[in-house]
Amino acid sequence: MLGMTDYHMHSILSDGKNNYEEMILAAIEKGLDEVGFSDHLCLKPVNWAISAVDLPVMVEQIEILRERYKSQIKVKFGIEMDYLEGMEDEISKVISSLPLDYVIGSVHFIGDWNFDTDKSLYGKWSNDHLYKMYYDLIQKAARSGLFDIIGHMDIIKKFRIYPETDQSPLIEDTLKIIKENNLVVELNTGGVDRPCAEFTPAPSIVERCYHHHIPMTLTSDAHRTDQVARHFKTAVDLLQKVGFEELVTFQARERNTLKI
Repeated sequence: MLGMTDYHMHSILSDGKNNYEEMILAAIEKGLDEVGFSDHLCLKPVNWAISAVDLPVMVEQIEILRERYKSQIKVKFGIEMDYLEGMEDEISKVISSLPLDYVIGSVHFIGDWNFDTDKSLYGKWSNDHLYKMYYDLIQKAARSGLFDIIGHMDIIKKFRIYPETDQSPLIEDTLKIIKENNLVVELNTGGVDRPCAEFTPAPSIVERCYHHHIPMTLTSDAHRTDQVARHFKTAVDLLQKVGFEELVTFQARERNTLKI
């Protein structure tokens, strides 16, 4: 797995089970060249995101470990930031206060409902309408100018929730907006181990990303050391089959590319 990166990983400072050093050692063992941390940061009061008091701890620990392991692996500093409509200014202030290499923008909330962990409101709307609400937020996140990467783009399917009718036009519109706003989409392999049992986004969306010339980066959404770089061989095979020849890497929110 030489030359690979994993840019979506969580530590005990958010909802992960291991500390940064343990995750780095797992990445070295698996032969990765780069690893990027992206603990959850959410401006709603949730128990799965990093607390404000721990932000300086996060910065200090990553900087120390980046230096400690620089001869073995590149350590990048990212966050997974929840997009919350109407809170763009507050989100921008938090992002600008941190020395980040990249920002993953994710949608876990529709209004006050955290559909990613709370199943109680599934069925309140038709799935078609649910998808419309979700992708409307993804589109707004893409237009916000806050993020570098769109996280697990079709995570609304997590609990095997699928639309009643073909939503390809909605997804196409969303991808066009992502392209117009010069964003990267992650191929998140963690979806394989969720109820949907599929990459996020799905292979069909990966194909459309290639069609729209939207660059991608590769992530595992690891919350434990054994999840680092999970399912990467299958993911790389998919990317190459679709036509991708490189992945995006980041340094101080500037892009570079890595051949695959």
